[in-house]
Amino acid sequence: MSLKINDMKKVSLIKRVMTVLVMLGVATSLVFADGETSEVYLKGTSHSSAGDFVVQTTNDIFQYQGREYDVFRVYYDNPDMNIKIAVNTDGKCTSFIAFNEDFMLFYNCNKNGFGVRKIMFSNPWAKQQFNAQEFHDQTVLLKQKSVDKKQAVGLIASYVPQLKG
Repeated sequence: MSLKINDMKKVSLIKRVMTVLVMLGVATSLVFADGETSEVYLKGTSHSSAGDFVVQTTNDIFQYQGREYDVFRVYYDNPDMNIKIAVNTDGKCTSFIAFNEDFMLFYNCNKNGFGVRKIMFSNPWAKQQFNAQEFHDQTVLLKQKSVDKKQAVGLIASYVPQLKG
């Protein structure tokens, strides 16, 4: 009888171990499924308290006003500054939206060049954290009427942290 009880304990232990392994596998896949970053797109520095940054590609799609945007994730040395950049390459000048839970910054080209055009805040407290003069200064980041996608993503990642006053 004791031999059967030991065999049952072994089977029970094996079942528990397998259950834990399956749960770990599911949890790990859920953690990595968020954004599914695939590769480093570019690296740079923000010349601000946010520090250096790494931009990674994702499989995410951002939809805004009926348009689809590819999404990049920007990770700064200061993780409180992390953002996403949505890119739409339709049309003459690519349009970009830098965003997080507090704001959406809209970038595109006009006759003066490439820069930030509009900002939307999720709440009044977020607005109080931004520097209006810096926003004005960033309306022209590049004096060209068109901009390469990689260059624009790098400019946005470099300058967004400076907007926080």
